[in-house]
Amino acid sequence: MKIGALSLPTPYILAPMADLTHAPFRDLVAEWGGCGLYYTEMLNARIVASSDPARDSYCAVGTKDTPRAAQVVGDDPAVVAKAFEKLQGLGRFDLFDFNLGCSRGGPARYGWGAALLNWPDRVREILRQARSVLRAPLVVKMRIPEGEGNGLELWAERLAQWGVDAVVLHARSRRDLFKRPARWEAIKRFKSVFSKPVVGNGDVFSPEDALNMMDGTGCDAVMIGRAALMRPWIFADLSHYAQGGGVPEPPDAGAVVARYAELVATRFDEHEAVRRLRLFAFWICQNFSYGAHYFHTACRAPDLWAMVETLRGFLSRERVPDYPVRPFLM
Repeated sequence: MKIGALSLPTPYILAPMADLTHAPFRDLVAEWGGCGLYYTEMLNARIVASSDPARDSYCAVGTKDTPRAAQVVGDDPAVVAKAFEKLQGLGRFDLFDFNLGCSRGGPARYGWGAALLNWPDRVREILRQARSVLRAPLVVKMRIPEGEGNGLELWAERLAQWGVDAVVLHARSRRDLFKRPARWEAIKRFKSVFSKPVVGNGDVFSPEDALNMMDGTGCDAVMIGRAALMRPWIFADLSHYAQGGGVPEPPDAGAVVARYAELVATRFDEHEAVRRLRLFAFWICQNFSYGAHYFHTACRAPDLWAMVETLRGFLSRERVPDYPVRPFLM
């Protein structure tokens, strides 16, 4: 698959997730088989534009996480363009993404992300200025737009005119959050009228789901978020399954946790490493029936390595269940 001039090794993409898809996690995914494109955490345009991204841990990269995409969120065209220009100047990223999909947290309070779908003139100017400074491919990640006269087909026409090289469509609206199933038919509709690559996103919980989305919608690639947090090896499983090899035996989840801790310990101080491990444990523990108990017990451990030993004691005794993998906590 190609996005602009960038060739991806597989059409399976790691979603950007705030506080979760940092460099150590991306390297973890790479060590367990890798994916076609690794997204950063969501980057605040104001912070990137007003500081030195070379010293910002949110802009850090790993040793194995290539090719890489940097995603920026904001609403000021000049600030977003400056942020992209600074990120491009680092020479670390192969693709740049503008966020039109976030529907909660800070972006929702500021009217950024999916809220900007109600302001197409502002989006046009943001993308125009971004395109003027970027040499690499420019992608938009968006949700289903809402309101009369604001349909998917119209947005497909707009984005094609505004110089976007591909679109990631999360098949829910801003108001849906994660409260309703993803509407894959929206991806099919968008793909039918958008001539450039379309990446489908939403409710891919197994290798079979990923292939079904591609077959059923015609999308060119699949982006996986929550399932990749629960099983960082899902991309390797997907590649193996797509080649007719079935799904391999899952790894020891306790060993995965231990390796994650090693990676965050090399990047962050103790306090931040513990915070990041708790976030990761919240997700990986959801593979198991007693995962909530495992997670809360581990969180009472006094330090990083005590947390690791607690989690290994629980998870290494468990076999990871078969797919699909569905989170029961958010």
